[in-house]
This record gives sequence, C-alpha cells and structure tokens, in this order.
Amino acid sequence: MIRALLTGSLYGDPVVRTSQAGKSFCTAKVRADGKDGSAVWCSLIAFGEQAARLAMLKANSPVSVSGKAELQAWANKAGEPAAGLSLVVDELAALKAKPRPKEDQRPQSDACGQRPFSPSLELDELETY
Repeated sequence: MIRALLTGSLYGDPVVRTSQAGKSFCTAKVRADGKDGSAVWCSLIAFGEQAARLAMLKANSPVSVSGKAELQAWANKAGEPAAGLSLVVDELAALKAKPRPKEDQRPQSDACGQRPFSPSLELDELETY
C-alpha cells in the first residue's frame, strides 16, 4: 500500500455521486505542479465527512489531501504514455494563500533599522549584515 500526501489545486468542481447501495461519495481531480513545469494529476475519491468537505470546494481551490494512493498509467489522446495517481482521501485540508503585501506597503526596515530578509541574497552577502 502507498500512502501519499499531495498539495495542489482542484481541476474543476468536485462531483457528488451516489453508489448503488445509496451511499454518497465525492470525486475530484487535483493538479500538483512540479518545479520544472510538469504536473502530476491525481483523481480523488472521498467518503463520509471528507466527501462533504470536498464537495464544498470549488474549481482552482488549493487543497492538501492524504490517503491510500495507487499509481495509474495510460495513453493520452495523442497516444503518448501518461501517468497519475488515484487517491482515497483520509484527510483533507482546504488551503488559503496568504495575501502578499503590495510593493508600496512592504516595510523598508524593522524597529532596529535592519532591512527585511530578501530571499534573493547570496550567502556571501549575508556577512555584510
């Protein structure tokens, strides 16, 4: 068994369905972007409380899910090999992006007169602070 934790964005709205036994469940797709521009697609299925929580979300909502995963392989419309995951959701967290301050609202210095951290600094430049 593979357990996975995946963070990405919902592709389309989740769909609530009903099984032949009359139990409701929810399906959705998540796209997790890689650093190199690639993406991993994951098909989700959720039951019970997690299904209700998933159903409340909308397309493009950022989400983090964990659960039992299974690797899938198929040929896309162009006949090229493609891969993805199917995941049975155990845990679901709707994420909210922290708003970034506008350029003119960023502090120029803190109470001690030091400049705020800049991730673009090289390690050699840190010695000057």
